[in-house]
Amino acid sequence: MEELTKNKLKTIKKKHENNASYTFLRESMEIIGNEDRFLILNLLNNKPCLLSDIEKNLNRNQPSISHHVRILEEHNFIHSSKKGKFKEYSISKEKFVKLLNIWNQWFHVI
Repeated sequence: MEELTKNKLKTIKKKHENNASYTFLRESMEIIGNEDRFLILNLLNNKPCLLSDIEKNLNRNQPSISHHVRILEEHNFIHSSKKGKFKEYSISKEKFVKLLNIWNQWFHVI
């Protein structure tokens, strides 16, 4: 297998930087690649949770969890619904269907 040189990587990046699916895939990986956000998604994959449930399960403080939940919600990886005076968070299946479809297009050779 040919070694990827810096020039070859630059060429690949330049070729795909204006491609919407490449941008979506790259940005999605950056967002969900964060360990705390990945753990939040893993927790929500099992069942919807209140913010306090996420804090307890991940043993993290409220400001940290709120920060990561806000990022996930802003990028539509999760969504919230009102449960009385609280918000319940759950996985956005549509976003992950799109992510998996693009992932399969990009890595069809695997």
